[in-house]
Amino acid sequence: MIGIMLGGIVCGEAGPCLVWSAEPVLSVAATQHDQVHGALAAEGTVDRFILDPRGEVEGLFLADGTHLYVTSRAADQLVRAFVPGNVVRVYGRLMPDERLVQADAVINVTTGTTFTVPLRLDLPMQEQEHTLSMTEMSAAGTIRAFFYHPLKHTIQGMLLSDETQVRFPPDASPALRRSFHVGEHVRVRGNGTTNRFGRAVEALAIGRNSAALVPLDASLQRLP
Repeated sequence: MIGIMLGGIVCGEAGPCLVWSAEPVLSVAATQHDQVHGALAAEGTVDRFILDPRGEVEGLFLADGTHLYVTSRAADQLVRAFVPGNVVRVYGRLMPDERLVQADAVINVTTGTTFTVPLRLDLPMQEQEHTLSMTEMSAAGTIRAFFYHPLKHTIQGMLLSDETQVRFPPDASPALRRSFHVGEHVRVRGNGTTNRFGRAVEALAIGRNSAALVPLDASLQRLP
């Protein structure tokens, strides 16, 4: 259960909760937030929501490439707390090489609200997890940034210049994931979703520039 209350913190039996502060965040010193939430790991502007190929919101991607994940069970609370363009401060632990934050709390400086990141099992499974579906999609563009897996810290996808979020299949080899570079042009075919938060696709085949698309399987180490 998640509780919401002005000027305070309401936690249900599960524990972590969404907090809406009655006082503007800008009037509170960052050191005071450090005492409550831990170390300041990142700050910047929300560029977009991170999506999985079914279109579920999984986290936030900032304009400088910093990104963080929350359980998709908290997606409704996340999209109510933030919109692209909001300035945020993220408290937690930053992996600088991956620009990935294990976040404990995210303060929306623009609106003065705080989102406390819940654990997956603190929230019930949402019905949409059973109903979301994917369709055949394609995408093409230069690689703008990479998305890293929140636990394995391996590259799990990339953001293209056409605004598509590409996800590698779970069995894609580590060597293949590392073989791509920011600025490269790629074409992708796979299954995914387009919704009001963006478009995301799980790649089934991929090619560089105008080269033929290569089907992705666990044995593929790099594109020919």
